[in-house]
Amino acid sequence: MPFSDFKSIEQVISAYPLELVQKGFLPSRRLKLPALFLADLNFSLERQAAHESEIYFRESLISPFLRKAWQRHPRLKLWVNRNLRYDDRLSGEPDYFVAADTAREITDRLVKRPLLAVAEAKREDFEEGWGQCLAGMIACRELNAPEILTIYGIVSTGHTWQFGKLDGPVFTRDPLSYSLADPQRVFGLLDFVFGECERQLAN
Repeated sequence: MPFSDFKSIEQVISAYPLELVQKGFLPSRRLKLPALFLADLNFSLERQAAHESEIYFRESLISPFLRKAWQRHPRLKLWVNRNLRYDDRLSGEPDYFVAADTAREITDRLVKRPLLAVAEAKREDFEEGWGQCLAGMIACRELNAPEILTIYGIVSTGHTWQFGKLDGPVFTRDPLSYSLADPQRVFGLLDFVFGECERQLAN
């Protein structure tokens, strides 16, 4: 079934049994952002209407942070609305996912070793966002088999960011939500997750 058919973590776990753990696993770190990046971010926030489309939040708030983190990790490839398929039950187009960059290995950029799934919490619905994200994370895990890798997940409205990781049969979700009110903190956490993904490629 498509990732979008999963509406909650509980629905995913009922189909793919996992141990669910609520535990902090992210470091306390901040990274400085360029003045131009912050100026563009503030422009988007100040010009935000009372009711914006999902595309606005993706393009103005989520995508810029992901792209900035990606720029610091050249072994990775950020995919946007690219089909990710393990089988008929686990397939679809995550809003974003991160995999190994295969450009140096083959002529076409094929999806290889996906390590991070990112879902937008549309209508600020984190429950549904995590259902879709966790389903994508399981697909990433299975696509890497028999290699055992930690798969990361992020669900965000653009204003609020949540993080999780999948280690084999254990899904750990950081109990804290991180706010765009502290953009250097959000960027530091994204850089950490991208760095952990890249580190696994080097091992």
